[in-house]
Order: sequence, then C-alpha cells, then structure tokens
Amino acid sequence: MAPRKQTPDVLSEILGGEPAPASPAAPRRQAAPQSKRAPAAATGRSPARKPAWEYMEVIFRDYGGYRPRCINGQEQPGWKQLPVIREYLNQIGEEGWELAAVGSREKREMPAYFKRPK
Repeated sequence: MAPRKQTPDVLSEILGGEPAPASPAAPRRQAAPQSKRAPAAATGRSPARKPAWEYMEVIFRDYGGYRPRCINGQEQPGWKQLPVIREYLNQIGEEGWELAAVGSREKREMPAYFKRPK
C-alpha cells in the first residue's frame, strides 16, 4: 500500500489556531492575515442577535389519515373533519411555519413540532 499523502491543516488556519507544519513534499501556504475586530460598541454597530422563534406543537391522530387533533395542548373541535397531514402541512407552511421535528408514533398519535420567526 502506498504511503498516505500529508495534507495541510486548513481548518486550524481558518479558526485562527497555529497551522500544522506541512509535509516536506508539499509547499506551505501563507495564512491570511488575522484582522483584529473592534468591539461592537466601538464600531457603532449592534452585535448580531440570534433570531427569535415561536414554536407550535401539533399532535396528529390517525383517523382516515393523520389529522391535527391537538395544537399546543388544545384539542381542536371537529378535528375528525380537518385536512389530512399533507394538506395541513401545506396550509401552515403558507403561514410561515417550518417543520422542525417529528416524534415517534404511539397509540395512533404522532407529535410534530414547528417553528417560525417571531
């Protein structure tokens, strides 16, 4: 088996650490100069904020297809006539909701969790 080619540690250069020594066969790349950022208060800019989300929990129940039975803990009146899951996902997707996670199906029910920016 041929010896493995040594590659430079580019990730440490990107993250600002000390670059790993290059192999003798490969030329060493020059690291880009590190800029020292001034604090946000000194530049007059506000620091980047994480987006604020609102969340929704929907429990789908199997009744001729999975239908939204409970939304945020409140049982929906007439849930047996509500649209099946595919149609419901299209409806709330138009309102800006994004499917974030789906739980496991138990006793013919399946939880789903949605988020959208506030």
